[in-house]
Amino acid sequence: MERKALAALCLLALVALAGCSATGSLSMNTADDAEIAEAASRPAVVDSPAPDDREVVREAIEDGSGTATATDPPVQQGLPLAYEGSYYEIDWNVTGTEPGTAFAVGVDLNGTAPADETVSFEELSERDRRLLGDLLTGMSEREPRLRPGPEVAIPEEYTMAETNESVLLSAEYSAVRYNGTVYPFVLEERREATLTRYRYTVSKVADNTAAYAQQLRDEHLFRLSGLSEGERSVMNKAINGVYYAEDTDDESFRSIMDQFSAESAIEADSYDGTWLVRYDGKVYTADLSYGGFDRDERPVAG
Repeated sequence: MERKALAALCLLALVALAGCSATGSLSMNTADDAEIAEAASRPAVVDSPAPDDREVVREAIEDGSGTATATDPPVQQGLPLAYEGSYYEIDWNVTGTEPGTAFAVGVDLNGTAPADETVSFEELSERDRRLLGDLLTGMSEREPRLRPGPEVAIPEEYTMAETNESVLLSAEYSAVRYNGTVYPFVLEERREATLTRYRYTVSKVADNTAAYAQQLRDEHLFRLSGLSEGERSVMNKAINGVYYAEDTDDESFRSIMDQFSAESAIEADSYDGTWLVRYDGKVYTADLSYGGFDRDERPVAG
């Protein structure tokens, strides 16, 4: 749903620039198999770790289960994960707890440090290298910034074994040399933490994109027809664009919202949702935002 989140941010930016705040909005795009599957899945990005996409995903998919130790589940439940052309539901259970260390490491793109306080990237522990590797690769490809101090800070948690092996946490160094460039770092918010052990399991939802898209059509696709002139105006403006409802007196938008609420959503909450709809002979993914309506006027998530 990254595409949906990005669209929502763009909508907010456009509304802010217009000097007004829309009560609701509808955006619709024609959708083939790939676009339907994308709207109803999360990418399992395991080569570039991020807070919700970690190596545990690959481990769970390839080995049937995976483990992680953190204060919170590193991979949240939600839409299925897309991985190498197939789609998987992910679940987890708690297997125990253990002590650990929580901290944040800030890295400076354009700083300097004394030679005796600089450690080579290769001398870091394996866990340190995993933490900094992708970040430093990306940073080394950017142009240096002029402002002093760390440009980015990464929150992280180590088990006690990882803490004891860590060079970053040893307090012996203040910079790391990576591909010939020195990057000063600072440690912040270091504290003892109780880490939870999670065991992840996965179940395959579909073998391929076409099969998953067909499942979604079977479960969620509904038809809008017999609309009034005002309702058709809302729909037509939303196709390949955005229709904005400026207030709750917009009866045409409210009627469309009510019709969506009677159908099963791909994903929906108290503020917005995504539906799969057939209109005038074409299939669309529809992103409906209704957070400005009173709670009892909003759609019920299907």
